[in-house]
Amino acid sequence: MNYNFDKVPDRRNTFSHKWDYNKFEFPERPDAIPMWVADMDFPCPVEIVNAVRERAEHPIYGYGTMAEDSERLVAAWQKSRHGWEIAPSWVTYTNGVVPALSMAVRAFAEAGEGVIIMSPVYYPFHKTVVNNSRVLRKNYMKYDGKRWGIDFDELEKLAAMPDTKLLVLCNPHNPLCRVFEKEELLKIGEICLKHHVLIMADEIHEDLVFKGYRHIPIASLSSEISNITITATAPSKTFNIAGLQMSAIICENEELKEKFLSALGFDCIPSIFGAVGLKAAYGEPGCVEYLEQVLDYMWENYQVLDQGLKEKAPKIHVQKPEATYLMWLDCRELGLSDEELYHFFVNEAGVGIEMGHLFGEEITGYVRMNIGCNRATIHQCIKQIEEVYVAHGF
Repeated sequence: MNYNFDKVPDRRNTFSHKWDYNKFEFPERPDAIPMWVADMDFPCPVEIVNAVRERAEHPIYGYGTMAEDSERLVAAWQKSRHGWEIAPSWVTYTNGVVPALSMAVRAFAEAGEGVIIMSPVYYPFHKTVVNNSRVLRKNYMKYDGKRWGIDFDELEKLAAMPDTKLLVLCNPHNPLCRVFEKEELLKIGEICLKHHVLIMADEIHEDLVFKGYRHIPIASLSSEISNITITATAPSKTFNIAGLQMSAIICENEELKEKFLSALGFDCIPSIFGAVGLKAAYGEPGCVEYLEQVLDYMWENYQVLDQGLKEKAPKIHVQKPEATYLMWLDCRELGLSDEELYHFFVNEAGVGIEMGHLFGEEITGYVRMNIGCNRATIHQCIKQIEEVYVAHGF
């Protein structure tokens, strides 16, 4: 089936966080183009729509359970898409990756013990450590002018602290659009093994990798690394079904898996529609075709945004993405404070973005922009930014 991603339905008044919460997120500009929350404006695959519709026709929406072959489907997806052979018995579920992060922090670090994150990174990483009274240890990413990389010397120092218990890894990285290479992942694994630090790997963006790059699950690198790793993934970003609230957790080490689940206090009861969505996403061949098309479309969106800003607002630089539809824009050349930068994009240009400092307080002059939208929205965004850019005399 060929999808027309230029044509998207109106999401207003559909209980959409991205669209209906806009007036609270940007009260000065409730009409701002919402390019912030990490979901796409594209309809999800017709196979998922049909599966959810069929289940919705049954009039009882009580407690759910997973389909009998769900674990097998998760395993088959990992093998076919990422070359990772896992046993279905390694798979369990949570109602989302963010809850899984909190579960891991509570399960594997006591109050007052250390948890490493690689900053800047998705802001719930920061919050879940602090809110659970664990010690936040930041391994600051380094920028060489083209690409962000890991400071391995600092990572080793943090991992070597006696009370450091867990590393929360984001790969592909949000918001830096990085897909970590095998050598980088092996080095992370070696450091964690050496210092007895467990790894919680958020790999929710694993399928949204552009041509020329390859996602490698860190747990796939060796049995030793697999034995200290809990991997969280989901069909939610891949197929735009985050609202169905379903994530797959993969862990070879049975003791770690049981300890992880015990942090919740009881086994996760799945959403009925999340269970239906996961089965369709990983089990229906048409969903793979959808994924390939949406990746091609969003790569073109990146190219249009990049070229448009180079021509119309050349002091705003789009980092070349290796994965995800969340672009990382370097706006430092504008010479604006973060407050002024927010005012520039949101209040003046009417483009609803997320500020870089949300992902790490050390970050200034960056914004994150969601390009999971139709091409017309990208062009309108460029136009509105250009008008303000010219008015400021940049």
